[in-house]
Amino acid sequence: MRQTILAVLSLSVISALLSGCGGDLVLLNSKGPVAAGQSGLMMTAIYLMLLVVIPSIIMALWFGWKYRASNKDADYKPTWAHSTAIEIVVWGVPIIIIAILAWMAWWGSHQYDPYKPLDAESDKKPVDVQVIAEPFKWVFVYPEQKIATVNELRIPEQTPVHFHITSDFTMTSFFIPQLAGQIYAMAGMQTHLHVLANEVGIFRGFASNYNGFGFSQMHFKAHSLTEADFKKWVSDIQAGKGNENNTSAEQKGTLDFATLQSLRDGERSHHQIEAMLMDARTPKQKEIAEEAERMGPYPTKPYPVTYYSSVEPDLFKKVINKYMSNYHGAQGSSQANMQHAASAGE
Repeated sequence: MRQTILAVLSLSVISALLSGCGGDLVLLNSKGPVAAGQSGLMMTAIYLMLLVVIPSIIMALWFGWKYRASNKDADYKPTWAHSTAIEIVVWGVPIIIIAILAWMAWWGSHQYDPYKPLDAESDKKPVDVQVIAEPFKWVFVYPEQKIATVNELRIPEQTPVHFHITSDFTMTSFFIPQLAGQIYAMAGMQTHLHVLANEVGIFRGFASNYNGFGFSQMHFKAHSLTEADFKKWVSDIQAGKGNENNTSAEQKGTLDFATLQSLRDGERSHHQIEAMLMDARTPKQKEIAEEAERMGPYPTKPYPVTYYSSVEPDLFKKVINKYMSNYHGAQGSSQANMQHAASAGE
């Protein structure tokens, strides 16, 4: 019975993996070579594991039926203790499956390394996109096009895209399931991800690593466009015209470091909400404080899609260096101490 329960749970986990927790079969609906290769590896691994799961379910049901109390014809061997054939099967099959899975994991980790460029997939020049995880929103900077967006990504189809990823707060994870696997975004560090969209479409992107109270709002749409539509979108944003296909998006000027930091100004912390409740004197103040408490420390909907027609140079580097000041200070202090010691020795 325990084996049956474990087998059913295994099938439930497999179903969850196939659905990608989003209702559709994301694992079977890949839109890029990286995601397709990863999906193939995952499905092969599932098929191999089903070689154990399915026979376990069948045997558990069959044993329960064969050795039921009413079956007087079932063999009864109270002195049975060992079977070489059974030992070979129960040890040999798992060992073979684990060996195959280990080889697949080693091969796949090199073949679909997120840092590996997709030069063989296209002869087009990759599009660079710098991704900054903000609380609780995604900022996309296009350094060559000198534009930026918040909570919306647009890329040309059949063109390699090189993501440079960092975080401006806690560690989180950048994930577009139909294009590639997830990769972490960490403050003071830069990770890389290479993807390519095979066709035009809209794909779901989100933070797949819990990172705080606004986690459920940290998602976006990734649009794959034709090359002509992508160039037109870029030129419209540069000209401050916004996007005719998304009239609800806000169009703004320059995204500099100060503006980037101000994106979180509308968010209240738990401590600020508690202070509002304690300091409320009039019925109106109390009503505002209670509404803030009800809404929580972060908005109940994602940050609105916003376009910036220009970007401060090296904004991405400034975000990373913001968290490297302590390291550089310690390094400078260490070098100063070494120079002082050297001069004292002379």
